[in-house]
Amino acid sequence: MRRYERPLRWSAPGRVRYTGRLARDGRDLVLHMGYDGWKSPKDVPLSRTGEHGWEAVVPARGRLVLDCVVRDPVASSCDNNDGADYRLWIGLDPVDAHVHVRAPGRDSLAFGSLLAAAYSGGMTQAVVSWGDNDFVDIAAEAVPWLTPLVWVRPNGPEPDDVRQRLADGAAGLKLHPAYDDYPADTSGLDPYLRAAEEAAVPVTVHSAPGPADPDLIARLADRFPTVPFVLYHTYLGPPEGRRRAVAHAKRLPNLHLETSWCGSRTVERLIDDVGPDRVLFGSDAATDGPRHFVRTPPNLESRETYNVSLLRLAQRLKPAVFRRFAETNARTLFGLEARPAVRLPA
Repeated sequence: MRRYERPLRWSAPGRVRYTGRLARDGRDLVLHMGYDGWKSPKDVPLSRTGEHGWEAVVPARGRLVLDCVVRDPVASSCDNNDGADYRLWIGLDPVDAHVHVRAPGRDSLAFGSLLAAAYSGGMTQAVVSWGDNDFVDIAAEAVPWLTPLVWVRPNGPEPDDVRQRLADGAAGLKLHPAYDDYPADTSGLDPYLRAAEEAAVPVTVHSAPGPADPDLIARLADRFPTVPFVLYHTYLGPPEGRRRAVAHAKRLPNLHLETSWCGSRTVERLIDDVGPDRVLFGSDAATDGPRHFVRTPPNLESRETYNVSLLRLAQRLKPAVFRRFAETNARTLFGLEARPAVRLPA
């Protein structure tokens, strides 16, 4: 099976390595780059290292992110990550706690779109799910930084199958009461929640109006107090639902809030309300295709892109709080090992 490695990454402090589609036949590659949202863009030469690799020396001290594309001026070609560009975080290995993959290709929620979206946001790990658990497992096997969840619904799959998938490395369960049309507090989920309890893994739940209402999800958290539950979106709907989700999280220590489709000011309020240890970043990629993190018009509350929101949060939050939100909370909750990544000085 083909393994999909990240085409642009840190290889050492202050050194960027490129192995993307221009690497094999490139003649005079340059890294066209800017810091912290494309400020002061410039070209930095890349030097060939080995048959299919190129590297550039990039000073990074005092910066938050590196935004870039790779160009071959001789051939007039450019690798701009399917129009979404590349982002590398400096001294941080962000984790996306909420992504999907359902098919090959570059359509919405497709495999190629997910890769491009993650590269454009600088994500170094992600937790992935979809109703077809077998396809998700195939995708996760091909991509070292994807970790699967097991999608369950009442009466399927078999609890023993769920236990086996958890034993094989799945990080937890995914429930989508709205998509699968069942009330979130149904007792039909109990066999799966017991499996999660036995395996000491979290349960993620789409939260929205109707069968996925936070009031119903809170009943699950009450029934299984030792199981961590994650409210995906912290309610995808009117503000009053999000306020109820926060109230439940204040009452129930096993409820965690995930922030896909939440703007940066909303994220700050959630952290203020429930504390920095139970709010984690997720994107719902690649619902908007390859440009999910940088879409125009903006897709977060019609005001921000994910890349703008994350950069604003990195600038406004205390560094330790931002690290918990963007990386540590998800690693702890889903049992993800820290990557042997380069830690650059801030």
